[in-house]
Order: sequence, then C-alpha cells, then structure tokens
Amino acid sequence: MKATAKRTLTPRAVVLATAAAVALIGSTGAATAFADDDGPAPQSSVQLSQNERHLDDNAKDRAQVKADKISQSEATAKALKAVPGTATSAELDNADRNGSLIWEVGVLGKDHKNHDVTLDAGNGKVLNKHTDRDDDAAQDARETQALVKADKTGHDKATAKALKAVPGTVVSYSLDDNDRTGSTVWEVDILGKDHKSHDVTIDAASGKVLDQHVDQDDNDDHDGDDD
Repeated sequence: MKATAKRTLTPRAVVLATAAAVALIGSTGAATAFADDDGPAPQSSVQLSQNERHLDDNAKDRAQVKADKISQSEATAKALKAVPGTATSAELDNADRNGSLIWEVGVLGKDHKNHDVTLDAGNGKVLNKHTDRDDDAAQDARETQALVKADKTGHDKATAKALKAVPGTVVSYSLDDNDRTGSTVWEVDILGKDHKSHDVTIDAASGKVLDQHVDQDDNDDHDGDDD
C-alpha cells in the first residue's frame, strides 16, 4: 500500500469504485455503487456548481470546505455507527456527474472486512455502504488489519496532531504504509487557514509529526499571482 502526500485516497477510491461495480453486477440485492462510471451517483443535499467541479485540486478543496456542513470527525462517527469497526480513511469529495458533495469513509469492520460508507456532506445521512468484494478484497483486508494492528494513534489523535501543526480543516486522512521506511503512517490533508492545501504525515506508532508541507500544486496555483 502506498502512502502519498496528496490525495492518498485516490488510488484506493479507484479500487473501491471497481469493487462497488462488481458488487452491483453480481448481486440481486439493493447494493448501489457510488462510482461515477459504474452505478448511480450519490444524491447529496449539497452540490457543487458545474464550474466548481472542474477546478484544480486546491481550488476545489476550498470550494468543498466552504460548502461542507459536517466535519470529518462527525462523518467518521456516523460511518462507524453504520458500520462498527475502525476508521482507516475519510475524504471529502464530489460525484463528477451531479456534483453531490460527500464524505467517503473507509472502515475495517468487526467482521475483518473493508467497508466503505458514503455520507451526505450536507446532513450526514448515510447514502450508501458496501463491503469490498473484488478479487483482491481478502488480501486488502489482511493488509488493512496489519496497519490497524501497528497503529497506536488512531484517526482522532492523528488528525488532532495534524491540526495542531497546521490549523485549518481536514479534507482527508488515510492510514497507510510508507514506501521508503515501511512504517505505518497517517496521511492527513488539511486546507489551512492560509487557504493553501497542506500535507501532514503522522507516525502511527508514536503520533509524532514526521513531515508537513504545502502541496506543490498549491504553490503552482499561486505562481504569477502577483505578476
């Protein structure tokens, strides 16, 4: 599993979307996929405008945080109520097809399986929940269990540490492993009070801040602003 500073959830989101589509095709039940290309898009009470949906990552973060009505801690708590277990990721995002603003929360359930919970960013309502069912689901679950076992910090303390280092609003967090060191880390993405996107890496064993920096794309966005 790869820990990256920005949008650590994006590769995972692709896997989850594929898993959701497989579940939709292979089941006659009421499972629905939140993947934009493979199933009904979630219908949130808050939508981004057409223009906001096509902003670059950092500008979109600012638009999403402005429109969001529930915090990551509230979204996580509601997801854990829907699927008891351990939260391993969360991301504020939007559905491309209709602009619905949602929180996507990853949970390692008490059944030792990876679950994904989609919540309305306007009112916290659970829009969808499903279990990973792709070919790699069992292996992914074992890897997640290993990460959770190594973690001594938890998402609450990790995000609190990150916010102490960079005051602002958490837009995503993820429990992952560091490719270079093999250590388990929390990757936290924060929209700072300076209106820039910051990436903070927290050691999951000690809770120590290992790294923090402004996302490079944010620097690029501001190149030439004063020209």
